[in-house]
Amino acid sequence: MKQFSSQAAEKDYYEHEAPEAEFITWYKQQEQPEYDKPSVTVDIVIMGYNKAEDQLKLLLIQRRGNPYRNSWALPGGFVERNESTNDSVRRETKEETGLTIGRRNVEQLHTFSSPHRDPRGWVITVSYLAFIGQVPPTAGDDTQDARWFNLERQADKIVLTSDDIEIEIDLETGKSIGKDTLAFDHNEIIRKGFNRIVNKMDHEPLILQVLGDEFTITEARKVFAKFLGVDYRTVDHSNFKKAMLQYFVEIGERPVGIGRPSKIYRLKDELGEKK
Repeated sequence: MKQFSSQAAEKDYYEHEAPEAEFITWYKQQEQPEYDKPSVTVDIVIMGYNKAEDQLKLLLIQRRGNPYRNSWALPGGFVERNESTNDSVRRETKEETGLTIGRRNVEQLHTFSSPHRDPRGWVITVSYLAFIGQVPPTAGDDTQDARWFNLERQADKIVLTSDDIEIEIDLETGKSIGKDTLAFDHNEIIRKGFNRIVNKMDHEPLILQVLGDEFTITEARKVFAKFLGVDYRTVDHSNFKKAMLQYFVEIGERPVGIGRPSKIYRLKDELGEKK
């Protein structure tokens, strides 16, 4: 066993000279300060779009158990040992909604760590964004219901509706201002996700994944208009096309009745690879 003139010399040797395996053995033998350990969860903002209805959608689940029993919430749950947050959010989405989310459709959004965001204790959540077609969800064992809510932007707020449920979120503060509310701080997570999409869609239009594998310029304009809270006809077709073609690949044409067929496009592969 090596002899050292001081604890400082011992520490310096193992941190800067010893092989890593030797360092790890030494490190585990040292007295380490005890820190409180938070639990880690994941939550996912899943956006969809119904072309026939021209309607933007957000997927929510109704919680079966406490806390916030019967409240609506984003899909998510606790991260398991030896599991990345990316794997966890895809597993939780499958378990709670029956939907399979591909890696290309998911991007990390933000980490929410306010001390009292969860009544169960110190819980940090890593949130994600996903863009998919409007596939029918199926409630899992931990959820009473899973459904697509209509999402509308109305000036500086977003409104989520389904049947008689109406949830309003202020886009400036993230506060719930409607008659119904969401569990935990999920209103703030949704606000963050919505604003992220608006801020990135001009130069990284991944939100167009909600249109599926192909779309027309008009369909893309309609999706953009939903996030801007305007009539799509106010988004100039020529200027929009000129700005966005650098992110699209033309793949064919689609008949539209009378007149010339509409050209159809898909997103360039490298956009998904950026995530």
